[in-house]
Amino acid sequence: MSELKIAVKRVMLIDDEPAAINHLRSVINTFDELEIIAEIGDGRKAIKEIIKQKPDIVFLDIEMPEVTGFEVAKVTEDISYQLVFVTAYDHYALEAFDTKAIDYLLKPVRPSVLKKCINKILHQEDMALEALEEQKGQSDSLVLSDGKAMRVVNQRHITYIEGIGRYRCIHLNQAGIDLHRMPTIVSGTTLDDFESQLSTSAFTRLHRSFIVSIEQIVEISVESRRHYVSLIEGDMKIPVARAKVSELKSALNKGQ
Repeated sequence: MSELKIAVKRVMLIDDEPAAINHLRSVINTFDELEIIAEIGDGRKAIKEIIKQKPDIVFLDIEMPEVTGFEVAKVTEDISYQLVFVTAYDHYALEAFDTKAIDYLLKPVRPSVLKKCINKILHQEDMALEALEEQKGQSDSLVLSDGKAMRVVNQRHITYIEGIGRYRCIHLNQAGIDLHRMPTIVSGTTLDDFESQLSTSAFTRLHRSFIVSIEQIVEISVESRRHYVSLIEGDMKIPVARAKVSELKSALNKGQ
């Protein structure tokens, strides 16, 4: 009887730091479903090899000399592969999800986080269905999607949601950061949709661009006749629309 063959996905590792590639390789090689077909240290060669070899999965660094990871992704966007950015900097998250990336991993990447990412790629459809089922059974959780990947986020882990252009940034508290390994999750869900899904007793819409966790608010201040709130976590002062000031005070009084 012939052995059952496993469908193997072809992987390309692109990073100008050999240590980073070594780390990725050590984890990826534990998966029978994956085969590393190339390890590349610069963006120019990466573009040529992606076009030539057409990998199934690409793990791509962002900051590289001459040609950045974003430029590699842009030039090769018409080629069908699953893209995972691996970088030491979290401030690229918004730009990363404007590409076709399905995940964004921060260095140093823990093996458990990398394995979770790989399993998500290998079983993406099943995981999406599981996430939706979990959402049905947990009224305090949200399923966040950027159109490529899905995350289940507990409402208690959200400090505030900010609208920036076409995207919304979900800012997490420390418990959420520890769980998801990132301070901010980027989603294509509209603020209006978030407002309809979030608990009205726990969140309030302060401004057309902001929804805030009520329990995170520690201060209301007035500067140049404009109201702002300060939160327990983070230094940012969030603006309050004039029409929302009374509603905010009422929400805070109910929470006392």
